[in-house]
Amino acid sequence: MKPIYKCRICGEYVETPIHCGVEAKLLLDANKRLKLSKLLSGLLRHYPWEASLRIDSEGWVDIDELVEGIKTRWRNKELYQWLSKEHIIAVAKLDPKGRFEIRDNKIRARYGHSINVKIKYELEYPSTQLYHGTSMDKLAKIMIEGLKPMKRQFVHLTTSLENAVETGKRRGKPVVLIIDTMCLKEKRIPLYKATEKIYLAPKVPPKCIKQTFKPLKLGNK
Repeated sequence: MKPIYKCRICGEYVETPIHCGVEAKLLLDANKRLKLSKLLSGLLRHYPWEASLRIDSEGWVDIDELVEGIKTRWRNKELYQWLSKEHIIAVAKLDPKGRFEIRDNKIRARYGHSINVKIKYELEYPSTQLYHGTSMDKLAKIMIEGLKPMKRQFVHLTTSLENAVETGKRRGKPVVLIIDTMCLKEKRIPLYKATEKIYLAPKVPPKCIKQTFKPLKLGNK
């Protein structure tokens, strides 16, 4: 993950040290950005109570409350005394997968929740292929039972083959499933668009998995 800079001219958050022809201000180094991104994902998706956050029914929490919760109530709060609202906004705006959404000084995770929230998604069956990354040791069971959300609300599918490979590699020896979106539509299984790259389904039956492959070359890049 790249560092985040703030342009001294236009004020934009960027990933390059030079912007508008001048040296940009370093806002977050790569390590701090990665750790903060993971913390935000955890608090907004899975365990808001660990920072005493009040998340509403649609997943929103006040950004100032989030900053205060991390700095005063999070178990590792001493590691985040540098945190400001600007850091959270910058991480959210530049997230490569569009995990976060900001509106009216509030922030939420767009998808991936295990807590009970109800986010209104757009129903869409794209003509492009969707992928799901998993590990080889899970493949046999998936081909019998299909994909299930497990502890999350939905099964995550992506338009990005590279993202699917990365997900599979995190779980072990990667394998990528290609999902037949028209099969989901025919079986009346809703498919929701969460971001430009992420789609969500309550389940994917085996018959809607049209191909599997081991992304050895791509996975070794």
